[in-house]
Amino acid sequence: MPLPTPEDDTRKVQTAVIGRSDSDWPVFLPYDHDDFDQFMQGRTRDDFYCGVLLGGCGKKLTAKRYMDKKCHFAHRPPVHCRRTETGEASADHLYIGQALQHWLRQQGHHDVEASYLEPGSAHGGAVEVRFGRSRHRVIRVQLARLSPREQQEVHDRLAKQHTHVHWVYGPYCGLSHSEVEDAGHAIRISCRTEGATREVYVGTQFPDNSVAWTALDECSLTDAGVITPALDVRPSTTVPAPVAFPLAPGTIAFTRTVELPEADGTAEHLYEADVQPLGSTVVRARIMLPHDHPAPSPHQLHVIFSSAHLLPLTTAAPSEPAWLIRAEGTSPLPQQVDARWPDLRPEPLPTEPPTPEPAPEPYTFPMGEAETIRLIRSQLNDVARDQGLINWEKLIRHAGVAPSDVSPEERIRLLIAVDHPRADGKPVLSALVKLAFADPGPAPYFADILAGLGWKADLPEAKVREIWQQERRTAYALARDGSVPAQEQPSSGIQEARTARVLDEALLVGRFRVHLELVAKGHGLIKWTTLLKKQGIQPSTLSAHDRVRLLAEVDRPYASGRRMLSALVKLDGQPPGPSPFFGEVLTELGWKPDAVTPTVEAAWRAALDSAYARGTRPVSAARSVPVARSSERDDIQWDRLGTSKEAAVNAARRALVDAAKRQVCVGWHTLAAAAGLKPGDLSDKAREAILVAVDHGTAPDGVLLSSLVVASEHTPAPYFDAVLRRLGRPHGLRPIELGQVRKTEQARAFAAYSREDMSDSKERT
Repeated sequence: MPLPTPEDDTRKVQTAVIGRSDSDWPVFLPYDHDDFDQFMQGRTRDDFYCGVLLGGCGKKLTAKRYMDKKCHFAHRPPVHCRRTETGEASADHLYIGQALQHWLRQQGHHDVEASYLEPGSAHGGAVEVRFGRSRHRVIRVQLARLSPREQQEVHDRLAKQHTHVHWVYGPYCGLSHSEVEDAGHAIRISCRTEGATREVYVGTQFPDNSVAWTALDECSLTDAGVITPALDVRPSTTVPAPVAFPLAPGTIAFTRTVELPEADGTAEHLYEADVQPLGSTVVRARIMLPHDHPAPSPHQLHVIFSSAHLLPLTTAAPSEPAWLIRAEGTSPLPQQVDARWPDLRPEPLPTEPPTPEPAPEPYTFPMGEAETIRLIRSQLNDVARDQGLINWEKLIRHAGVAPSDVSPEERIRLLIAVDHPRADGKPVLSALVKLAFADPGPAPYFADILAGLGWKADLPEAKVREIWQQERRTAYALARDGSVPAQEQPSSGIQEARTARVLDEALLVGRFRVHLELVAKGHGLIKWTTLLKKQGIQPSTLSAHDRVRLLAEVDRPYASGRRMLSALVKLDGQPPGPSPFFGEVLTELGWKPDAVTPTVEAAWRAALDSAYARGTRPVSAARSVPVARSSERDDIQWDRLGTSKEAAVNAARRALVDAAKRQVCVGWHTLAAAAGLKPGDLSDKAREAILVAVDHGTAPDGVLLSSLVVASEHTPAPYFDAVLRRLGRPHGLRPIELGQVRKTEQARAFAAYSREDMSDSKERT
């Protein structure tokens, strides 16, 4: 084909390279003359070449500006160029190569190099960009047409030389459809004229032949290939469609949240969660919250209380949520289930391994462990003399210890210490201990005691019972013959501390009585150990049996209503109430329960009142009750109830005094129970008479314990006005005035007995 002469070279060359003829830096000359000056800024007319990589001759080109036609490059004469591709797309392969190199370097890859195959062919042939260590990865951009067989051959060749081969298809290669069929999508590439350059765009072709285009800078590269925003599963790629539906606050709840990876440059956090609108079902959706919003716990229900919008995720895969909720804030609910969103179930809280409980601290015995062991041994010797058995609960109380304070392990240890050391002919006194309410026989822990004393640890049950019977018989025989070892015998006389001088028991009892009179005068209590030390006696020289016997002698001769000074003696560290041995003292004295003192505690309270009474004259268990006038007698048959009016009055007074000390009001069910009666046993007339008797004899300005009695719902007793009348107090008042009187009297009673209680607590040390 004849070439045009220099004068008639009319070919419009729109692209060139700059710098040198083999350069791969392309330029595009804009068509419009208005853009020409901007294009030439910083350049000279000698910068442009008909590049070899464009399929050109390598000669210089001149940029031509025209006012009436398109601007273009022209060869300088003489013209000998065989370049066939001269249009605006003729340098696209170079633009693509440069763009991919720049993009890969931005992605952090090194050793990037582009090569151009068949650059002068139609559509630019192909571009291969190698990168990575030893350039073991390659992106193949196929621009020219290629048959499937040829593509397979190229792929096999590249696969042998590289670890990863990523294919990208140009507009005219015709191979992208096969890639879509195989992989579900294909990566496309194209250039567009924008101003004075050609911009590279990357697209994702889908099975429906649609292509989603985006700028190359918005794509990324993984081992799977080029990832466009349409394929990216990261949060930043789930860009919602422009349509957004507003949601009413408080109508959407969610739970079981999972935070998704954070995209670069985003100012929000993305979560997946179980979401349920009011009146609808649960769906899995994505929720976008501000970056500074606390992460919603998957173990709670959360409500979207702020403004929120619902957006469809048009590019989501079938297995991914199809909706996105963009919210400004959420609020957790305190409960795990809410009836408004019945199908939402938070994840269970993770189970933490149980924290091992700390080992309990060993119990500190009030009288010390050695003294406790001695007291237990002494009591078991008494049991052996009586040829009997004893419950553990009763045995440990003799040492001033509550059974609940001693663990099973400590119980075994104490009983082993009682019988230690083991010796021939020495009985195992622990054989005399049994469980409460159990039939006679070895205690369940008797085998452990034997093991602690040197027997085998795995004795058969029959052998344990045989040993138990033998040790029990030995203990009984030795106690009956009086051959208990001297250090374990109960003392027949009382020894002074660190001396062998025997005191006369009658003299000692007299000293006890004198000292207890002083304690009674001070309305106090005294510890048994203190009482002994006041007489110069070491507590360890007396057994529990001696203690009961001596205190009973203090109160002999015993008669109902006589003062009992033994009620003033207590043990170290015991809780408030009678001492553990007071019941035995009563038994020693021949006491029997009656209507006034039906229990040991009631007898102790009565004895305490009598001990604090002035003088030594016989007094009743409480203050004597004046006999009511015949006009005030009620018609109740006290004999039928098994008690007397005097006993009921005394019991009511004690209960009301106790209530005043505790700063509370009481009902008739409390007073009746104190007297051993049922509330229904007493008519209103009888109750009135009892309260009159309780407060009879008080001074005109004395406190009224009857004011502490209330009816149901803490209302005043209906007979309080009658009590005031019979006591000679102002009466016949209006209800509001009567209520004021009752409250005033209650306050006076509380104040009076609060001071008395404080005084007692100071004296009873």
